[in-house]
Amino acid sequence: MYEVRVFDRRTVHTIGTLSIASGVALLVLSIPAILLGTTAVVSRTKTAGEALDTVLQSVPPNAFVLGASETTLTLGLLGLGASCWLMGFGLLLQGRTEG
Repeated sequence: MYEVRVFDRRTVHTIGTLSIASGVALLVLSIPAILLGTTAVVSRTKTAGEALDTVLQSVPPNAFVLGASETTLTLGLLGLGASCWLMGFGLLLQGRTEG
């Protein structure tokens, strides 16, 4: 069988390392956004049940209106998902070069 290689091992390993580093940086930025957004949403409620319902419905129609507390929470959650994807992609690439 023929094997097609677009990049050499060192380039793939470097891309994997950069992907992991970007994912970690995004994770570090996303965690405070999640905490601040959750605090802002929960501080407007009176009971724990109401706070839980509000947080579970964290993507309302006005989620991307600048200045809304839901925007911070939504962007934090999107950043968390993107950081997990970047770290997983980087680990996959680095695993390919080790094998």
